[in-house]
Amino acid sequence: MQTEELRNFPKVELHCHLDGSLTEKAVRRIVRESGYNMEVLLDSMRVREDARDLADYLSCFANSLPLLQSEENLRIAAYELVGQAAADGVIYIEVRFAPMYHRKGGLTQTEAVKAVLVGLEEAEKDFGVKSRLLLCMMRGKTQEENGETLSCALQMREYGVAGIDLAGNEAAYPARLYRELFLRAREKQMPFTIHAGECGNVENVRDCVEMGAGRIGHGVAIADDGEMKRICREKGIVLELCPVSNLQTGAVKSLETYPWAKMREEGVPVTVNTDNRTVSNTSLFKEWQTLAGSFGPVDAQILRQAAYYAIDAAFLSWAEKESLRKTLRDRTE
Repeated sequence: MQTEELRNFPKVELHCHLDGSLTEKAVRRIVRESGYNMEVLLDSMRVREDARDLADYLSCFANSLPLLQSEENLRIAAYELVGQAAADGVIYIEVRFAPMYHRKGGLTQTEAVKAVLVGLEEAEKDFGVKSRLLLCMMRGKTQEENGETLSCALQMREYGVAGIDLAGNEAAYPARLYRELFLRAREKQMPFTIHAGECGNVENVRDCVEMGAGRIGHGVAIADDGEMKRICREKGIVLELCPVSNLQTGAVKSLETYPWAKMREEGVPVTVNTDNRTVSNTSLFKEWQTLAGSFGPVDAQILRQAAYYAIDAAFLSWAEKESLRKTLRDRTE
């Protein structure tokens, strides 16, 4: 597939963090009068080449979060992220963020969520990209803070919040510590995905599946676990793979050993995502280019399969999914 065909092919992205994807255009709009050295600021938001692990990777967020403490800045960030995704060929994107991290300017979690939803709604009108918002509970935070995030998601589910997530340091805080929160989400029929299997621990993925996760954020640790791959196939549990990020955090040792191609051939439902467009200095187009560079040409059939997996797993109504499927068929077949 030629470069422009790959760039323009309609794509679906399920795993993209707002605070890790603060676009250059958004940063310039936000800090235009603050006296920041723009190049230094942007560089501080990108992972270092000598990053050793997930903790090093996550340290970049400390440089973007201070810019996202007002309703206006959150609106701008969401809007520009969808604009960037539109240029990437994306037709649907689920954006996620942790509203508890955006209260230093006096916002409540609910106010932060509303601001992001406004930006997404404006962007959908201007760029034609459908979007939904996921709220991240955070490992290491209190039951009260995470419970507030879940309550906020339930309160805002009719306004564009489609699900919840659990993010943060998986090695230190396994998902099972948050079982009660996910049981509550299941009782309220709130869909959820969970970051798991990013730090080499298959049991974390197993726990997430047992708790009812419909998707797994990353999940690369199951690559050599036949039982977990069988469970994902049989239950339709989609893995939200993020190739560039997974290499940068050390979740995989090399691109040559990246499990995407193997699991796809085995029938495991795998999708391709950016994780953090700015931190990883990536785009969905670049992610596919990276895979093609190691595993051979990416053709329309492979791209369609990934898009259909993502649509099937999207936190949308059946009618909304069918509309996306029609868009994909109309533009690719």
